[in-house]
This record gives sequence, C-alpha cells and structure tokens, in this order.
Amino acid sequence: MSRGGWCPLLLVLLLAREVQAQVENRVIFLPGTFQNVSVSRNETVQAVVSRITPDVAYVTLQFHTQHRNATLSYARMPGQGTSLTAVDSGLLSALQPSQASLSLFLSSPDEDTVAGTGVILPYTSTDPVPGACNTEFTLDIDPNVYILYNLYETTIRFAPANLGYERGEAPAACDQSTEADTRWRLLYDVYQYFLPENDLSERSLFSGIQDVADVQGMMKNGKRVGHLRTRALVRTCVMKVMTDNQKYIGLLTFHPPHPATPLSLQVMTLLSSDMSMAAFNSIPGQGVIYSVIVRDPLMNSSASYIPAHTYACSFASTLDGCQTLGKISTKVFFTVAGLAGLFGNIVTCGAVGAYAVILAINAYIYTSLSFITLNILKRFLNNNFSAVFTDMPFQAIDYSMITVWVVLGVGGIVLQLYRERTRPFFPPSPYLMWLQERERRKTNVLDPSHHFPPLSNRLLARARQLTKRMESAGEHTPLLL
Repeated sequence: MSRGGWCPLLLVLLLAREVQAQVENRVIFLPGTFQNVSVSRNETVQAVVSRITPDVAYVTLQFHTQHRNATLSYARMPGQGTSLTAVDSGLLSALQPSQASLSLFLSSPDEDTVAGTGVILPYTSTDPVPGACNTEFTLDIDPNVYILYNLYETTIRFAPANLGYERGEAPAACDQSTEADTRWRLLYDVYQYFLPENDLSERSLFSGIQDVADVQGMMKNGKRVGHLRTRALVRTCVMKVMTDNQKYIGLLTFHPPHPATPLSLQVMTLLSSDMSMAAFNSIPGQGVIYSVIVRDPLMNSSASYIPAHTYACSFASTLDGCQTLGKISTKVFFTVAGLAGLFGNIVTCGAVGAYAVILAINAYIYTSLSFITLNILKRFLNNNFSAVFTDMPFQAIDYSMITVWVVLGVGGIVLQLYRERTRPFFPPSPYLMWLQERERRKTNVLDPSHHFPPLSNRLLARARQLTKRMESAGEHTPLLL
C-alpha cells in the first residue's frame, strides 16, 4: 500500500479513537434510575439526561461519594456559582419549552479517582422548587443540605424553596409578599435515616442513599423528626430523632426571638433573613443521612432536597478518624475497665460495675448505652451542647445490653448483701471508735500497748543502740524470775 493510502486509514483510526474516548467519558442518566460513576483524576465525565417528558418542569442531579469530594457543574469548566464540590452534591436545572435532554459535568477536584452513585429526579410545575430562594450559598438555585459537625453536635442547613412554575415562565418573587399564594405557605419536613451500625462500607452508604434519595423513599424508610412552616425561616431548632424501627416520637423545639412569643410547632414569626438550621447529637462512627422534603399543602405536592450524610468523623485523619474509633488499645482499655468492674465494683456497687461491663462491650459492639456518660461529659465541657436535644438509635443490641446490665447489677447487689450479712448496716463512727480504743488502752494494764514508752524515748533508745559499742560475744547467765 502506498504512503498516500495509509494517511486516510490513520485519520479514520484517530477519529474512531476520539469518538470512543468521548463515549467512555459520557454517562447516560435515565430519570429515576441510579447510575454508578467513576471519575479519574484530570477527567471530566459528561452526565447526559435524556428522555425527559414534556410534563417535567425541572430536574435535579445528585451525586454521592463516601468521603472524597466530587465536583458537579453546569459547564465543562467548573466556575464560581455554577458548580459545587462536596461528597453530597446536587444541581437543579429548570427546563425550557420543548427541551428533552440536558448535560451536566462531573470531575475530581483532587488527584484521586472518585467513585460514587448518582440519580436524576424529575419534578412537575406544581412541585415546589428546593433552594430557589437561596440567599446564603453560592449557587443561584441550591437544593443541597449542608452538614457541619464536631464532637458534640451535628447541624444541617438548607436554603428556602419557592413555588413551582411552568417551563418558560418566570418564577414567583421570593420576598415581595407573605400571602398564602406565595412561597411562605410551604412546609419543610426534616428527615433522618440511620445506616447500619459498625458499617463504614461504600455499599452500605450507596444502598441507604438509594433508599431515601426521593420523596417516596425518604417518607417510607426515613423518620420525620419535625416540620417547619415558612411564615419565617427558623433561626434555631433542636430535634429528637430516631430510626424507623424505634419506639420514639419526634420532638421539635423552637427558640422564638422574644420571650413573650408563644411556642408553636407549625407557626413561627422570625426574621426572614435567618437560615433554617437543625441541631442533632453527634454519634462518631455512626452513618446518618439527613434530608428535607418541602411540601406545598395547597397543590398537595412535594419535592426532596439533596440528601447529605455524615459519620461525625474523618476518614482522612489518623488520630481520631473513623477507622481508629475501634483501635485495639481502646478495646483493651475498656476491657480492663469492664473486668475490673465485674470483679470489683459489682461487690461495692452493682449498677456501676455492671455499667463498666457495658462500656467494655461497647468497644467491640456499638451500643447507645455508652452515651449515658458521654452526653453528661459533653454537656459539662461544652456549654453550647445544652441547646441540642440528644437521643440515640435504640436497636436490638441495646435491649440485650440492658438485660445484661440488670442481671449483673442485681447479681452484684445480692452478692454484696450476702457477703456483708454478718456486719451491721451502719457501723459506729470512726471518731467514736478511736475514743473507745484510747480509753481501753488507759485502763487495761495487761494491754502490751499500754506499756509502750513515748515516741521520744523510743527514738533516743534507738539512737543509743546505733552509737553503743558492741560487746564481745560470751556466755551470759539468764535472769531467774
């Protein structure tokens, strides 16, 4: 083959390779179907959404990773206000008339490959638009739930929503009026979903995300812990939270701006510039997914914010990271403490000794009973922790631990009563016993301690023995009494 014949063939191969590379960097999302995506470093993956029906007014794309950041953007080159970098990221795209597809872009901001799962959720014009009245975050429309945590508490924040609207129409104004035909009629339901204990795997997280990503999944599998009415944005609220299989009732408490303002679960009049925020107790090592569902009671419609998760610990830290919460040294410490409680404290105090055993078991198997003392310590060390309502997921293991606690406690008390049965319940005062002993030594001349010389005489005699010249050994005649 001549040199001129090779050139078209090479050109075709290069074009085919380029087309293949473009196909490999493109992921097709179908509405409501989860898609696992892996993004390599220096790579941008195009998320293509197709087959959008005409009744859909807007869609949300959410992408979740376990602990590595991923960047989700409207354009191939991420920019300020058009992208979000987080482990739980989401974007909302309002559709134009006759639009049936759109493209968003995924990339890795770090040098590592990022693997995660994502889904596209469609909404109609009657559904409220999450985060459409955002004034705090960088995105113009921000449907995300933001999580901040420390050792004591975990807080979530989100931007207010707006009423739904048809394709091509302008959205309703956010703050011009507070009438019933504006966004102030919207209700916000805060949900929480606990992941399995002692499970830090991606599979567990992705399975939980798929269970609660949309409105129906969160309402079915999660637990509503309260709802806020947007007559004004809530400044602070504390919540009693629980999992779906627990026997608890959700509790929501508000802090009004004036002491004379009555407390109410649904109607609160606060400053409209305040952000919605909920505070929860931190449980290091326990995976929790938080989400908010905004409802329009007039249209009987709802929409879901982008769920966000936290383990209340860091996967990158080597000192207090998620992987070091169950170190061997910690297990040995609590095991020794538990054994000491089993053989020592049970005799003197059955309840405390049995609880020490519970702490030892907690080093191996997670149990909420350990927070009985941890929460007291948190409130003692941090004054702000008193504003957080604390409640733990009560699982089957906790019932078993309570049984162990009761059995060991009762056994310790019975053993203590048995061993101390011959002693009086209230012995005499130590001071009284000392007076009686001193009086006895004064009157009892047969008591050897009665003939002890004073301390000064004994010290002088001892000094003389040390300085006295030793006599030669010889025969001694014993004294005859």
